[in-house]
Amino acid sequence: MEKKNEQVRMCDIVLCCILFFWVMAARSEGLDSNGGVVEVKIGLIVDLNSSMGVMVESCIAMAQYDFYRSHPSYRTKLAFHTKNSHKALAAASGALELLKNEEVRAILGPLTSPEARFVVELGEKAQVPIVSFSATSSNISPLQSPYFIRTAAADSSQLKAITTLFQGLEWKKVIIVYEDTGYQDGFIRDITHAFREADIRISGMSAVSANDSQILEELNKLKAMAARVFLVHMTSLLGSRVFVHAKAIGMMGKGYGWIMTDESSNLLNSMDDEAIGAMEGVLGIRPYVPKSKNLAFLKRRQEKELQCSKPKAVLNIFGLWAYDAVWALAMAVERIGPINSAFVKQKKRQNASDMASLGSSDVGPVLLKEILSTKFNGLSGEFNLVNGQLQISTFEILHVIGKGERTIGYWTPDRGLSRHPYSSNNSSNYSTSASVLKNIIWPGDTTDKPVDWDLPTSGKKLKVGVPVKEGFTEFVKLEQNPVTKEYSITGFCADIFSEVLEHLPFRIDEPQFIPFQDPRTGKSAGSYNDLLKQLELKEYDLVVADVTILPEREKTVDFSRSYMETEVVMLRQIKYSKGKDIWIFVKPLSSDLWLTIALACIVMGLIIRTLERRVNREQQLGMWVWFPLASLAFPERNRVASKWSKFVLVIWLFTAFIVMQSYTANLSSILTIAQLKRSREKPYCIGFQDGSFVRELLINRLHFNESKMKSYASAEQYHDALSKGCLNGGVDAIFDELPFIKIFIDTYGEKNYKLEGSSYSTGGLGFAFQKGSPLASFISTAILELTGSGAMHAIMTKNFGLEYSEQNYFPEISSYSSSIGVMNLAGLFIVSGSITLLALVFSAPAFQQLYASVSSRYRQNFVFPSPPSDGTDTSAQSVAETTVSGNLSTNAMPENSISIAIQRDDAEAANRNSSNIINTTG
Repeated sequence: MEKKNEQVRMCDIVLCCILFFWVMAARSEGLDSNGGVVEVKIGLIVDLNSSMGVMVESCIAMAQYDFYRSHPSYRTKLAFHTKNSHKALAAASGALELLKNEEVRAILGPLTSPEARFVVELGEKAQVPIVSFSATSSNISPLQSPYFIRTAAADSSQLKAITTLFQGLEWKKVIIVYEDTGYQDGFIRDITHAFREADIRISGMSAVSANDSQILEELNKLKAMAARVFLVHMTSLLGSRVFVHAKAIGMMGKGYGWIMTDESSNLLNSMDDEAIGAMEGVLGIRPYVPKSKNLAFLKRRQEKELQCSKPKAVLNIFGLWAYDAVWALAMAVERIGPINSAFVKQKKRQNASDMASLGSSDVGPVLLKEILSTKFNGLSGEFNLVNGQLQISTFEILHVIGKGERTIGYWTPDRGLSRHPYSSNNSSNYSTSASVLKNIIWPGDTTDKPVDWDLPTSGKKLKVGVPVKEGFTEFVKLEQNPVTKEYSITGFCADIFSEVLEHLPFRIDEPQFIPFQDPRTGKSAGSYNDLLKQLELKEYDLVVADVTILPEREKTVDFSRSYMETEVVMLRQIKYSKGKDIWIFVKPLSSDLWLTIALACIVMGLIIRTLERRVNREQQLGMWVWFPLASLAFPERNRVASKWSKFVLVIWLFTAFIVMQSYTANLSSILTIAQLKRSREKPYCIGFQDGSFVRELLINRLHFNESKMKSYASAEQYHDALSKGCLNGGVDAIFDELPFIKIFIDTYGEKNYKLEGSSYSTGGLGFAFQKGSPLASFISTAILELTGSGAMHAIMTKNFGLEYSEQNYFPEISSYSSSIGVMNLAGLFIVSGSITLLALVFSAPAFQQLYASVSSRYRQNFVFPSPPSDGTDTSAQSVAETTVSGNLSTNAMPENSISIAIQRDDAEAANRNSSNIINTTG
């Protein structure tokens, strides 16, 4: 009995030991001895010294509590290990400690994009998912870092909503103000591309730092610019300071428009009253969070819990994304099941760093896959990860008013702008009209929508500078009303300007034209460069004249798009020479061609004589030597008898006709060119238009002697100077832009003046503006529309007439004309010679006999064939055939009888022709 009790006690001891070791093992692996639930270690990196960090930690704790209260039967439970971090180095150090010492299976956080970059690198090495709910920078992408998961809206997700809002407000120009941290580069690149596709021009960019003096400096630069619409992309902390300073310098008043991205809009409720008061009238875009009972309940709990928190924290969308991230992690871990394995350690090496000795999680890839496939309806909306990023389908458009905010509309991918966040079956069209939004009170407490530009003469007449010209008034002419003393302009440039004003999307009051003249003399006050200098001095708002766009001028003023192409050309007068050349008649043809023609005449005569002697042996040799030439002058007196001679003579006449026409044409050209004395040497004295940039071109680029240069103001003075020439006080050539030269040539005739030498391209004629003037882009657009219509041609015809040439170059007559050589007419001689030789061969008696024999057999066999046999009286028929054939053979003609007959016929025809000629001459 005692022995039995001792055995029982031993069994109890063994069971107690087994239970003890099982409990210890369970605790070491994360098992709760009370509930049998496996704890899975999760790292959390937040800045507990910031209001954001305090709020996020509270949301994560509530999420953990709410999830496991809703799922009491789960076998796993998240156990968070928190590391405090407020800088990138501290975040990396905390992540390394969590991975190496705690062997966490995933990491939530950190809060900022710079911190997240270092943590993501560690996560990739350890194969541990890094789940971020607040790192929104486009510089960090799950596509580049597979173990990075973003449960927040990336910066790039709002691009379409921003561009659609700009289109709805009809803003075409914007200045981007962003935080200079280096992590905004991805957003700037993406928004620039989006604006370009939406035809929205970025007038400028301003990078702002945390220094107050630098903020004021940048804002003052922006205020001096003409643009009045700004897009702000920066954190709420810096953004609040920027708006306070903007209000202090008058940039939050009437006429200004501000839109902020979700970087500031998401944390609007955390800004102080001073910042909110300065932001009145500002629009913002942020992801839309649908209302729900759970969300309202969470807000009430948060308010109670964070009421006494230090620093003071307020719930925002980042807390909701953190809340949903905890639920997604808990679901993914539960699907995997209890995780008991440890990290796979790297082999220890001497002097190895902590980074090099970091192990890797064997369940990391599986956990990553489960997180990415998790979908549910969270507090922030639908939780759906695509390519590792949370997909946001709806954005909210808010309006800062008073001490708070109100929602004025929404943006959805399928409907665009709307007043409601959910699409209906009846509205499927994409809207880009801001009229569907609620009323907006803009900065300055006004309902007038700001324009994206501002004239520097707001409330005043537009001051237009106009040159005083003596000549070429077809382009611009200034006239003064004797009663009102006001000026008006006419001409090509004036008509273009008037037409452009009609195409602008806004109305400009009648401009004030101001002449650029010397008040004492009433003449021009200087060159066109001096005129453009007045724009720098802000004497004029723009200049309407035939101003040429040049690179050096664009450094100080802005130009519109060119409305007429130009280039500098040289004009010279055509002079005639009375010199004579007694041997000019032989120059049209080269010496070898003259010799070839003579040989052709002799050969042609011999061939014709050979053909004619076959029908008339009395022809003289001397007659047929000069016969080809005589047939050209006396064709009716030189008839031939042979049909082959007639054929050859036709070929010869055709060849001679072409040679004669070529000779006549080349002789005319030589006689014309011989009269033109056009010097190819560099002109000694040159002229140019008064006040033109051509003077600098001639000196600096073409290196002409300034003492030999003269300026002229009109086409009449051009004509007089060219007529006199350099020796008589005039000039040898005129350098000017092609449009002015065209007018001169149309006036004084193309036969008297010609263009010579190379041309020098320019930027064309355009309107000039003050540097940074918003009118330049609008007028350029209007010029483009005008150029594509028929109005431009009508304006040119009105001012220059129908004869005004549209071509850039006038044709020149070459001063060199070469003689026609044998090679130029070689094809003609080859064709005519070949045909003549064939005629000689075909007319030979042997060929004629062969032809007659073949022709006879052809007639017997095909034309007159023997009748077919019908089978009756064959013997009689054969006898008859034999008799006939015998008679034919007995009476057969000699072989050459056919040719003799043909020769006899030709001889009789020749005798008849000879008698006819004798009778005619007699």
